[in-house]
Amino acid sequence: MMRALLLGLILIGSAGSAARAVEGPAAWTPNDISVSQTEAVRSGVANTRFEVGPSGDARIAVDLREGGGHLKGTILLIAGRWMLTQGLAAAAGKEVDALDVATLNSQLVIVLLTAVLPNGPPAAGAPQHVRFAEKNKPIRMETATKSADYHAPWTVVGSVSMPAADAPVGYQLSFTYSQEGVARTLDFVGTVATVRSALELSDSMKLIGWKIRRLGSDSGGPHPPLPTAATLGELRRLQ
Repeated sequence: MMRALLLGLILIGSAGSAARAVEGPAAWTPNDISVSQTEAVRSGVANTRFEVGPSGDARIAVDLREGGGHLKGTILLIAGRWMLTQGLAAAAGKEVDALDVATLNSQLVIVLLTAVLPNGPPAAGAPQHVRFAEKNKPIRMETATKSADYHAPWTVVGSVSMPAADAPVGYQLSFTYSQEGVARTLDFVGTVATVRSALELSDSMKLIGWKIRRLGSDSGGPHPPLPTAATLGELRRLQ
Protein backbone atom coordinates (compact mmCIF):
# COMPACT_ATOMS: atom_id res chain seq x y z
CA MET A 1 0.00 0.00 0.00
CA MET A 2 2.75 2.49 0.94
CA ARG A 3 4.67 1.74 -2.25
CA ALA A 4 1.50 2.51 -4.23
CA LEU A 5 1.15 5.83 -2.41
CA LEU A 6 4.72 6.86 -3.20
CA LEU A 7 4.37 5.79 -6.81
CA GLY A 8 1.29 7.99 -6.85
CA LEU A 9 3.55 10.96 -6.12
CA ILE A 10 5.28 10.20 -9.40
CA LEU A 11 2.37 8.99 -11.49
CA ILE A 12 -0.47 11.26 -10.34
CA GLY A 13 -0.29 13.27 -13.54
CA SER A 14 -1.18 10.22 -15.63
CA ALA A 15 -4.46 9.92 -13.72
CA GLY A 16 -5.67 13.33 -14.83
CA SER A 17 -5.99 15.16 -18.11
CA ALA A 18 -2.79 13.61 -19.43
CA ALA A 19 -4.32 10.15 -19.26
CA ARG A 20 -7.21 11.29 -21.38
CA ALA A 21 -4.75 12.70 -23.90
CA VAL A 22 -2.62 9.54 -24.03
CA GLU A 23 -5.04 6.67 -23.80
CA GLY A 24 -3.59 3.26 -23.16
CA PRO A 25 -2.81 0.80 -20.36
CA ALA A 26 -0.75 1.85 -17.36
CA ALA A 27 2.24 -0.06 -18.69
CA TRP A 28 4.92 2.27 -17.37
CA THR A 29 5.22 1.72 -13.59
CA PRO A 30 8.94 1.98 -12.81
CA ASN A 31 10.40 2.21 -9.32
CA ASP A 32 13.66 3.88 -10.42
CA ILE A 33 13.50 7.04 -12.58
CA SER A 34 16.51 9.14 -13.55
CA VAL A 35 15.95 12.45 -15.33
CA SER A 36 18.25 15.11 -16.70
CA GLN A 37 16.15 18.09 -17.81
CA THR A 38 17.47 21.05 -19.78
CA GLU A 39 16.09 23.89 -21.88
CA ALA A 40 18.03 25.36 -24.80
CA VAL A 41 17.08 28.97 -24.05
CA ARG A 42 18.02 28.79 -20.36
CA SER A 43 21.23 27.85 -18.61
CA GLY A 44 21.25 25.10 -16.06
CA VAL A 45 20.24 21.48 -15.64
CA ALA A 46 17.99 19.56 -13.25
CA ASN A 47 19.38 16.09 -12.53
CA THR A 48 17.21 13.87 -10.34
CA ARG A 49 16.84 10.21 -9.46
CA PHE A 50 13.65 8.97 -7.80
CA GLU A 51 13.74 5.47 -6.25
CA VAL A 52 10.76 3.85 -4.53
CA GLY A 53 11.08 0.81 -2.29
CA PRO A 54 8.52 -1.96 -1.74
CA SER A 55 7.62 -0.53 1.69
CA GLY A 56 6.80 2.85 0.16
CA ASP A 57 9.95 4.59 1.36
CA ALA A 58 11.70 6.66 -1.31
CA ARG A 59 15.12 8.14 -1.95
CA ILE A 60 15.52 11.15 -4.24
CA ALA A 61 18.92 12.42 -5.34
CA VAL A 62 18.88 15.98 -6.68
CA ASP A 63 21.54 18.07 -8.42
CA LEU A 64 19.99 21.34 -9.59
CA ARG A 65 21.97 24.07 -11.33
CA GLU A 66 20.52 27.31 -12.64
CA GLY A 67 22.37 30.56 -13.16
CA GLY A 68 24.84 30.81 -10.31
CA GLY A 69 22.81 28.58 -8.01
CA HIS A 70 23.58 24.98 -7.15
CA LEU A 71 21.48 22.71 -4.95
CA LYS A 72 22.67 19.14 -4.42
CA GLY A 73 21.73 16.50 -1.89
CA THR A 74 19.50 13.59 -0.96
CA ILE A 75 15.89 13.41 0.21
CA LEU A 76 14.29 10.44 1.95
CA LEU A 77 10.53 9.98 2.30
CA ILE A 78 9.75 7.67 5.21
CA ALA A 79 6.49 5.98 6.20
CA GLY A 80 4.44 8.57 4.33
CA ARG A 81 5.01 11.01 7.23
CA TRP A 82 8.63 12.11 7.29
CA MET A 83 10.98 13.94 4.94
CA LEU A 84 14.71 13.68 5.63
CA THR A 85 17.29 15.78 3.83
CA GLN A 86 21.06 15.71 3.69
CA GLY A 87 23.48 17.95 1.82
CA LEU A 88 20.84 20.48 0.75
CA ALA A 89 22.42 23.67 2.06
CA ALA A 90 19.48 25.87 1.20
CA ALA A 91 17.12 28.40 2.67
CA ALA A 92 14.05 27.09 4.45
CA GLY A 93 11.55 25.62 2.03
CA LYS A 94 14.05 24.93 -0.77
CA GLU A 95 14.12 21.26 0.17
CA VAL A 96 10.44 21.01 -0.71
CA ASP A 97 11.12 22.87 -3.97
CA ALA A 98 13.80 20.30 -4.83
CA LEU A 99 11.35 17.47 -4.09
CA ASP A 100 8.76 19.13 -6.34
CA VAL A 101 11.25 19.38 -9.22
CA ALA A 102 12.12 15.69 -8.94
CA THR A 103 8.48 14.63 -8.64
CA LEU A 104 7.13 16.81 -11.47
CA ASN A 105 9.90 15.84 -13.89
CA SER A 106 9.49 12.15 -13.06
CA GLN A 107 5.72 12.44 -13.57
CA LEU A 108 6.13 14.19 -16.89
CA VAL A 109 8.65 11.68 -18.26
CA ILE A 110 6.30 8.79 -17.46
CA VAL A 111 3.37 10.55 -19.13
CA LEU A 112 5.45 11.28 -22.24
CA LEU A 113 6.71 7.69 -22.42
CA THR A 114 3.12 6.51 -22.11
CA ALA A 115 2.17 8.84 -24.96
CA VAL A 116 4.80 7.55 -27.37
CA LEU A 117 4.74 3.88 -26.29
CA PRO A 118 1.37 3.17 -24.63
CA ASN A 119 2.03 -0.58 -24.44
CA GLY A 120 5.15 -0.16 -22.35
CA PRO A 121 8.89 -0.48 -22.94
CA PRO A 122 10.15 -1.51 -26.38
CA ALA A 123 11.74 -4.85 -27.15
CA ALA A 124 15.47 -5.11 -26.56
CA GLY A 125 17.51 -3.88 -29.48
CA ALA A 126 18.23 -0.72 -31.42
CA PRO A 127 16.74 2.62 -30.27
CA GLN A 128 13.17 3.20 -31.40
CA HIS A 129 12.36 6.64 -32.79
CA VAL A 130 9.12 7.98 -31.33
CA ARG A 131 6.69 10.84 -31.86
CA PHE A 132 3.32 11.88 -30.45
CA ALA A 133 1.26 15.03 -30.99
CA GLU A 134 -1.78 16.26 -29.05
CA LYS A 135 -3.83 19.17 -30.39
CA ASN A 136 -6.38 19.79 -27.66
CA LYS A 137 -5.82 18.18 -24.27
CA PRO A 138 -3.30 19.60 -21.78
CA ILE A 139 -1.12 17.80 -19.28
CA ARG A 140 -1.55 18.80 -15.64
CA MET A 141 0.86 17.66 -12.95
CA GLU A 142 0.46 17.96 -9.20
CA THR A 143 2.41 17.36 -6.02
CA ALA A 144 1.27 18.02 -2.48
CA THR A 145 2.57 21.59 -2.75
CA LYS A 146 2.80 22.51 -6.43
CA SER A 147 1.09 22.08 -9.78
CA ALA A 148 2.28 22.49 -13.36
CA ASP A 149 0.27 22.87 -16.56
CA TYR A 150 1.54 22.04 -20.05
CA HIS A 151 -0.99 23.41 -22.52
CA ALA A 152 -1.92 22.01 -25.92
CA PRO A 153 -0.92 21.80 -28.63
CA TRP A 154 2.04 19.75 -27.49
CA THR A 155 4.38 17.26 -29.12
CA VAL A 156 7.07 14.86 -27.97
CA VAL A 157 9.77 13.42 -30.24
CA GLY A 158 12.90 11.42 -29.56
CA SER A 159 14.11 7.88 -29.05
CA VAL A 160 13.59 5.11 -26.52
CA SER A 161 15.76 2.02 -26.16
CA MET A 162 16.23 -1.10 -24.08
CA PRO A 163 19.79 -2.39 -24.68
CA ALA A 164 19.06 -5.85 -23.28
CA ALA A 165 16.24 -7.75 -21.63
CA ASP A 166 15.56 -6.46 -18.10
CA ALA A 167 17.97 -3.55 -18.61
CA PRO A 168 16.91 0.01 -17.75
CA VAL A 169 15.08 1.77 -20.56
CA GLY A 170 16.98 4.76 -21.91
CA TYR A 171 15.17 7.75 -23.38
CA GLN A 172 15.89 11.04 -25.12
CA LEU A 173 12.77 13.16 -25.43
CA SER A 174 12.13 16.69 -26.66
CA PHE A 175 8.81 18.05 -25.39
CA THR A 176 7.27 21.18 -26.91
CA TYR A 177 4.12 22.71 -25.43
CA SER A 178 2.27 26.01 -25.36
CA GLN A 179 2.91 28.49 -22.57
CA GLU A 180 0.81 31.64 -22.80
CA GLY A 181 0.57 31.11 -26.54
CA VAL A 182 4.32 30.71 -27.03
CA ALA A 183 6.01 27.38 -27.81
CA ARG A 184 8.41 26.18 -25.12
CA THR A 185 10.66 23.12 -25.43
CA LEU A 186 12.08 20.99 -22.61
CA ASP A 187 14.62 18.24 -23.23
CA PHE A 188 14.80 15.08 -21.13
CA VAL A 189 17.47 12.38 -21.04
CA GLY A 190 17.65 9.48 -18.61
CA THR A 191 16.57 5.98 -17.71
CA VAL A 192 13.58 4.26 -16.14
CA ALA A 193 13.60 0.80 -14.63
CA THR A 194 11.60 -1.64 -12.59
CA VAL A 195 14.33 -2.93 -10.30
CA ARG A 196 13.84 -6.30 -8.63
CA SER A 197 16.32 -5.48 -5.87
CA ALA A 198 14.48 -2.25 -5.13
CA LEU A 199 15.45 0.36 -2.59
CA GLU A 200 15.62 -0.92 1.01
CA LEU A 201 16.26 1.49 3.88
CA SER A 202 17.15 -0.43 7.02
CA ASP A 203 15.56 0.30 10.40
CA SER A 204 19.10 0.39 11.81
CA MET A 205 20.12 3.36 9.66
CA LYS A 206 21.34 6.17 11.94
CA LEU A 207 19.87 9.64 11.49
CA ILE A 208 22.95 11.65 12.48
CA GLY A 209 23.48 14.32 9.80
CA TRP A 210 19.92 14.19 8.48
CA LYS A 211 17.47 17.08 8.79
CA ILE A 212 13.99 15.78 9.69
CA ARG A 213 10.64 17.39 9.00
CA ARG A 214 7.09 16.13 9.01
CA LEU A 215 5.51 15.97 5.56
CA GLY A 216 2.79 18.58 5.16
CA SER A 217 4.20 20.82 7.89
CA ASP A 218 4.63 23.87 5.64
CA SER A 219 1.23 25.38 6.35
CA GLY A 220 0.91 28.51 8.45
CA GLY A 221 1.19 28.50 12.20
CA PRO A 222 3.84 27.10 14.54
CA HIS A 223 5.73 24.03 13.40
CA PRO A 224 5.50 20.93 15.59
CA PRO A 225 8.67 20.04 17.50
CA LEU A 226 11.21 17.90 15.68
CA PRO A 227 10.95 14.20 16.50
CA THR A 228 13.50 12.53 18.73
CA ALA A 229 14.71 9.44 16.91
CA ALA A 230 18.18 7.95 16.55
CA THR A 231 17.37 5.47 13.77
CA LEU A 232 14.94 5.04 10.90
CA GLY A 233 13.18 2.29 12.83
CA GLU A 234 12.44 4.67 15.70
CA LEU A 235 11.25 7.34 13.26
CA ARG A 236 8.89 4.92 11.49
CA ARG A 237 7.23 4.10 14.80
CA LEU A 238 6.47 7.74 15.59
CA GLN A 239 3.03 9.11 14.77
